Amino acid sequence: MRADPIQRAIDEDLVRVLYAQDPIAFFSHWFSIAVLVSIYWPNIPSPPLFIACFGFYAAANCASLALWLVNRRYPQLVSPRGWIVLHAVRGMLLYSGPGIAVWFAFQSPQSDLPLLHTVMLVTLAAGVFMSNGFDLLNFSTSIPFLLFPSIVMHFGTHTFDRTLLAIVLAFFFCAINVYALSYRKLFQQVVQARVDQQYLAESLAAQKRVAEEASLAKTRFFAAASHDLRQPLHAIGLLAASLNDAAATPVQHAKTAEHIVYNVEALNQLFNQVLDLARLESGVTQVIRLHFRLSELFERVGSQYRPQAAAKGLALRIAPTAMVVHDDPVLLERVLSNLLSNAVRYTEDGAIWLGLRRAGRQTGGFIEVRDSGIGIPAEEHARIFEEFYQVANPQRDARQGHGLGLPTVKRLVEMLGGELQLRSAPGRGSVFRFPVQAGDPGGIVASLNEAVAGGPSAQGRHVLCIDDDPSILEGLVSLLGRWGCSVLGARDEANALAALEGGFVPDAVLCDYQLANHRTGAQALTAVRNMLARAGHDNVVTLLITGDMASAELAALALQGIPVLHKPVTPARLRRTLEMLWQQAELDKGRAAAALALRVGQTGREAVDEAGNEASGQVMHGAMAAAGSAAQGDARMGSKSEPQSILTRSTQSQREPQK
Repeated sequence: MRADPIQRAIDEDLVRVLYAQDPIAFFSHWFSIAVLVSIYWPNIPSPPLFIACFGFYAAANCASLALWLVNRRYPQLVSPRGWIVLHAVRGMLLYSGPGIAVWFAFQSPQSDLPLLHTVMLVTLAAGVFMSNGFDLLNFSTSIPFLLFPSIVMHFGTHTFDRTLLAIVLAFFFCAINVYALSYRKLFQQVVQARVDQQYLAESLAAQKRVAEEASLAKTRFFAAASHDLRQPLHAIGLLAASLNDAAATPVQHAKTAEHIVYNVEALNQLFNQVLDLARLESGVTQVIRLHFRLSELFERVGSQYRPQAAAKGLALRIAPTAMVVHDDPVLLERVLSNLLSNAVRYTEDGAIWLGLRRAGRQTGGFIEVRDSGIGIPAEEHARIFEEFYQVANPQRDARQGHGLGLPTVKRLVEMLGGELQLRSAPGRGSVFRFPVQAGDPGGIVASLNEAVAGGPSAQGRHVLCIDDDPSILEGLVSLLGRWGCSVLGARDEANALAALEGGFVPDAVLCDYQLANHRTGAQALTAVRNMLARAGHDNVVTLLITGDMASAELAALALQGIPVLHKPVTPARLRRTLEMLWQQAELDKGRAAAALALRVGQTGREAVDEAGNEASGQVMHGAMAAAGSAAQGDARMGSKSEPQSILTRSTQSQREPQK
């Protein structure tokens, strides 16, 4: 309870108010001593006891002043609760003096002395109520010592008037305690209201600072992003204009087209990296932990970056390990890919080391990526995890990346339940490390490195495309037609259903999410699937393409078994996804859906949502390899830009809410 900030604030206010009254009380008690001594002076009963009693009273009063001085000079000497207890002890000693001194009044031959002494005690009790009534401990250690002796002595006389006075004193004692209780509650409410107001003000100030920092960060983000987006757009505009040059030769046109494709890929990679960060920030990406051999993941990532390292004369060393971990292999591969990409980019001589440091047989260990590169100054360690910030690239050269890799890594590691640690100094390289959990070898379902079987070709496939944007629809029809597909385009759900009624039976249905007339692609696909199912065609592949980042309906699509691709979608990614969907549709349906979903997670998120479908584990074993090889191809097309994560999700399964 004492650790409660409100209670501590109450205690601090109690100390401040209790001790603030002590200088006044000091002089009041000297006045009380003077009055009591003066009324007893003509006939002092038992002088030695009288001197001892009032001497104790005077000493306690001086000690009270000394305690006040110590509190004023050394307020941190004890805790607030300690000061309250000391003040209560002070009150018990101080008020026991005049309380016990009432005995002398009953020993005196003067009959009016008990009444006079009692009046003085009631006056002191009123002072106690005003100064100590808001604290139970101080009030309960002062009032009883002040009034109880007088009540007992008056009852002991066995006379009517003294007994009546004792009853009045007892009633006064009860009444003053009741009022003190209300006083205490009011005081606590006032303090609590003040503390709440103070906390609210601090909270609002903190939120204001956060909002201002977020606004500044957003401004910096858009400034950097706009620069990096304008560069390839500017290049594309210039190159596209040069295509109109009639004097250019076919070779020059081909070279120009190649440069346009390169800049489009660079632009696409930047968009994908920004969208990846947005998905991580929105919290829609889920962590699916599987048991797998870490050596397979190391070898998989290492095989992608060895050629790049060798081209710069660097050695990429991977420490062998037999560790089985329980983690998300897709997210973990994205982390390692970004770290190795940075290590290769910023290391000019020496080696790069990837390995595991064991922390215990049961607890797992730490994955480390070391390099002998340029290093990072200590004052930059926090800033390198900001979006678009690069220590060694102030001129925003896109060939050195965009500064989104490490922010993505940091968020991914935090999603996996760890903390990304950095040790680096200029000229001494860098070490990035983060924890992984130990896994169970018996829980391994499949290898990460099994090859995928050759998928079915797109040649001769019937595809229905639904999109209300004429340019996108024309592009899809043209692209799929070049792949050898028989394609039918529809602007809305009604046209698509009319095509089905006309006898067109598609092998795949591609649909945009946002359609005209407030209809969604999910509704259109549901209507198309229902019509095909009634006609006996219940094995048609469906694919939703969207530019939305988050939607409650998109999050529910996993339950319907509808895979999703997020724009921008490269032709290679679209073809790879369609071929995998067709392959799984043709495989044996006898496999259990649960085993299939587990294999999807094991082999990569470029595979489609398998939750409601049944297929063999052969597709699942190879999905990861297919996704990785395709991403490597994409990275080569934009090699001068920051490489994409090799396991970017091309489709969203039940394991990850849709955006």
